[in-house]
Amino acid sequence: MATDNITLELLDIVSSETTEDFIKKIELLLHKYGTDNFYIWDVSGNVCEPCQYIPTDMYATFDIFELGFKNEMFSKNINLNISYFDATYHIDTALFLNYNSRVTHVITFAEPLPAELEDKIRLVAPFFSRRAVELFSRERQMDLYIDYQKKVDFVKRASIIFMGLEIQEVISMSLSFFMDVFSADAVCAMHNNEFHGIGLNEEDITESIFIYDMPIKEYMMQLDDTIFVENEVLSSKFNIKNTFFIYDKSANLRFALFNIIVDIVPDKDFSSLVSSIVSIATENAQNHEALTKFKIEETEIAHTADILNKFVKRTIQLDNNDKIYGLSYPARNAGGDFVNIMQIGDDYIFCVADVCGKGYSAAVLTVVLSVYMSHFSSADELTQKVKNLNQFLISKNFSDRFITSFFGIYHNATKELEYISCGHDPAAVLSKNNKIEYLTSDYMPMGLMIEDYKSKSIHIDEDSLIFVYTDGLIEYSSLDDLLCLVKALSDKKSQDIAETLYKELVTDTSLQKDDFTCLVMKI
Repeated sequence: MATDNITLELLDIVSSETTEDFIKKIELLLHKYGTDNFYIWDVSGNVCEPCQYIPTDMYATFDIFELGFKNEMFSKNINLNISYFDATYHIDTALFLNYNSRVTHVITFAEPLPAELEDKIRLVAPFFSRRAVELFSRERQMDLYIDYQKKVDFVKRASIIFMGLEIQEVISMSLSFFMDVFSADAVCAMHNNEFHGIGLNEEDITESIFIYDMPIKEYMMQLDDTIFVENEVLSSKFNIKNTFFIYDKSANLRFALFNIIVDIVPDKDFSSLVSSIVSIATENAQNHEALTKFKIEETEIAHTADILNKFVKRTIQLDNNDKIYGLSYPARNAGGDFVNIMQIGDDYIFCVADVCGKGYSAAVLTVVLSVYMSHFSSADELTQKVKNLNQFLISKNFSDRFITSFFGIYHNATKELEYISCGHDPAAVLSKNNKIEYLTSDYMPMGLMIEDYKSKSIHIDEDSLIFVYTDGLIEYSSLDDLLCLVKALSDKKSQDIAETLYKELVTDTSLQKDDFTCLVMKI
């Protein structure tokens, strides 16, 4: 074996310009000098996988400590047998390309190296390690900004990724998601006292990792906030530089991420965003688990629609009163529009609303409206009831769901209409002298922000008509044309006006574009 040749080839490896070239030259050198039974592993955090630049028929993944890592660069006579499913790997010697506490690659040998080759590799190993880290850092730096932006975008889209998963799947997906976003070395979660982890096991968090002299599992179970901790976590087994704790109160779900990358250390706002991701994911998972009980089959969907429709009537008319009538015909089996009328004493209380979106998710919120309307016990409660409903919707964090609504109370004794409009299309009061007064909104749709609601009142002249509708009607007609049609029908009963509008505008119900909802009150 030519000593000078080995030295030159080792120096050639150190001078490689890319990681791929670096690894392939090492592979060629080892084969050339009679060493064939070896594996080269890529290292990400503590996870080792077969090197991407060397084709292999087998795939395995191990923790770096399973390959014999003991913070040394060169380990000899390890005599390890490790298994991955049906594959078994024997390790006699291992070279860890370790520089500044960063390991980029591991080379494991099943048999002892030839003495001369071993001596040369021992000599050049520090240079190998430094060059491997230099190449990795340089190639990583080229894409760092783009990679960071992708991670930020990934965080923003995380709620969509988690949507519809069951809670166990949410936890599993969250672990992988956090490992990727934060480039963490390890991550674990506790949910209902059940452990889930990547890169460590439950014994590690009870016996090997401590914070403030407390096992980290015990600390996690007492945690009530999402926080970032640096240089406070101690371990006899792992080198832990920082830990990011994430807590979701709604699902009693706790995460711990170890050694996240420093360039996106979470500040308060970022931590809040991450907590929101977990909260949205778990809440959606819980909703999903509830919905799966209906099996989401065609017959069950029809059954669900029937249940929802029992809460929200499609036509409403008070007993022995043909002057006020409401209808709501959904475009699908269950709709997101809502209309309700009730009488308390001589006063009429009514609501017309439109939930953002269509289908069953919107229909569920109409059930909420129905329940809230049923709790009116006095015509003096309008402002407080609207405020309570808005606060309830905000507290539930329905994300992209909001409700435009028009609440009204007609006081028979004073001929006054008291109303609050929340982002709703302008209602109209049509007087007998052909005058039209629009009742516009002063507030945002419900569920978006806290509002200081105050009702408005107008006097309603005799022989006037109050018309409240949702935007489904504007799909078929301009507002001016719609009100002309209402005016032309004003001699009819309220029910006839509403039903005729539907027949005139929705000529083909199979092609109905949106929920069709309106209320007609004749004074």
